[in-house]
Amino acid sequence: MNRSNKPKTHLFSPHTEQCIYCGKSTRDDAIENTPCGSDQPEPCEVCGGKGWLLADNTDHGLRIERCDACLKFANDQAALEAVEKAAQSQPALLKFVEEVATLKHEREPDDDANLSDRPSEDFIATLNQVIMDARQLLGTADKCAECGEVVPYVIGCPDGTGLCQDCFDAGQQ
Repeated sequence: MNRSNKPKTHLFSPHTEQCIYCGKSTRDDAIENTPCGSDQPEPCEVCGGKGWLLADNTDHGLRIERCDACLKFANDQAALEAVEKAAQSQPALLKFVEEVATLKHEREPDDDANLSDRPSEDFIATLNQVIMDARQLLGTADKCAECGEVVPYVIGCPDGTGLCQDCFDAGQQ
């Protein structure tokens, strides 16, 4: 788990006089000199605080199971329902996952048991588009300083700008 060792400090809204992270009031005398979230328990080391795990066993295959270490959910069904609810609350993510699930591996037969004759370059282009879509969904895609296109990555130039591959290749650095 990549957690910072530095405690988060409170950030108070001038409108509500409450910490935007934990909701504690500025009027609470006990809040002074305490890190934000200091009264919160550390997340479960087994599941990272989700309360569920993706389990793979020979009897049931892949399935969502309750984390038995933290017991956040009453049973496996409750854990599964929480995961479903979370997925439904993120329609763009759910759509992306559904689209990725329909993709075929390079040598995977189609529904008629025919092997694909698509060249490897097509599969690489599809994978690159999937990576781009994922980065846009996560908000981690970059934007070219020259053409303004949203791209999966930019190339850093000596002057500090970031260019897409096309603009870089065109010598606009």
